[in-house]
Amino acid sequence: MIIAAHAIKEKIRRKELYIVAMIGVLVLILFSADGSTISIAGKPITDYDNLAPIFLIMVNAICGALAIFLSLKTIPNEYERKTSHLVWIRGISQTRYHSELAIANGISCMLAEGIMFIGMILFTLMKHRQDQLWKLIPAYFIMALGIWIVSLLTSLLSIIFPGMVAGLIAAIVYLAGIFHSVLELFGNMVSGLVGKLLDIVLWIVPNLHEIQAQAGNIFTGSSISIHVIVKGLFIIWLLGLGFMIFKKKEA
Repeated sequence: MIIAAHAIKEKIRRKELYIVAMIGVLVLILFSADGSTISIAGKPITDYDNLAPIFLIMVNAICGALAIFLSLKTIPNEYERKTSHLVWIRGISQTRYHSELAIANGISCMLAEGIMFIGMILFTLMKHRQDQLWKLIPAYFIMALGIWIVSLLTSLLSIIFPGMVAGLIAAIVYLAGIFHSVLELFGNMVSGLVGKLLDIVLWIVPNLHEIQAQAGNIFTGSSISIHVIVKGLFIIWLLGLGFMIFKKKEA
């Protein structure tokens, strides 16, 4: 894991990670300040139990976008800087090289998520709900499933396609994933070729919304679907297999 460790250190030194994450923390703090409210259908939502799931959605959205940003150029940059050739002469396989860089991307994204969760901790303390702090731990790891999926997918796409194309596909898949339930509702309303194509897309695209919803269920008291968690882990495993299948021609 030496390659992954070096890649993580490099990302930690990048200012972008902290800037974006701290902006997210600032947004959470501003919304949680006294006098700040969120309204749904004209009705202000001020209590912690209703606000926490909403803030989790915000954290998930920011971290997902950051996962694409952090993971898109990691592997291509190694080839542009010719660092990869230093790896080949040591007898390290391309599969291991790409996999460790992808792992570094995922861990960096979890670090960004951890910074974002500082805002959630402050929000919880400002609402005087110290009894709810423990719920942030399982929520963090459940949301990390979706973030790992986005990060690994982006890393894998960066091996197969040019940067702009990989980023566009990753962004489309990410948006389709977080709006999966909305697209399912729309799919039930249409028929014919459009409906069939949408069904295929929804079958391929990971349902990131349902993963995030499980984290929200921790705060609402609803039951957590173990099936969703297992399915998320299975998708991560499938993406991991992708690094064994797809190779970069420039190597």
